Amino acid sequence: MLVAGHETTVGLIANGMLAVLRDPAMLARLRNEPSIAPRLIDEVLRLDPPVQFLRRRALDDIVIANVRIPKGASVILVIAAANRDPRRFERPDALDLDRKNNQHLSFGAGLHFCIGSSLAKSEAEAALPALARRLVAPRLVVDPPAYRPMAALHGPRNLIVNIDGII
Repeated sequence: MLVAGHETTVGLIANGMLAVLRDPAMLARLRNEPSIAPRLIDEVLRLDPPVQFLRRRALDDIVIANVRIPKGASVILVIAAANRDPRRFERPDALDLDRKNNQHLSFGAGLHFCIGSSLAKSEAEAALPALARRLVAPRLVVDPPAYRPMAALHGPRNLIVNIDGII
């Protein structure tokens, strides 16, 4: 629960903050319209999810795209790739706050849907507008930032930011 409840939310907030720091217009929009936070969080979850892939074990023999996966085989589900599938998402590599029907897979699906998804989204929806509102003229010092060395959990190790003050 510690990794699932903490590391992923830290990654989500860091990935979201990185996205708005790279786009001054979006930072200003978030500052002036904090109500966009839920759409921003869903786009960050789709475009730059903190969990890049998951391992699963096939419970039965299954065929996907004419490839047989035998019962008991280990399968890696690359969420980050699925969330950028151009057959599913128009302009998949763009952060688009007006995207319609953003049903990303970052929290899983069905029986494997993340039990902490509402808490993670609530925390990020509170943190990002607060940071946008309180930090005066934030600027990334290092871009791209150094990333954590874990393959499955994706996010900056830290964000080094200059500011002119805190409100």
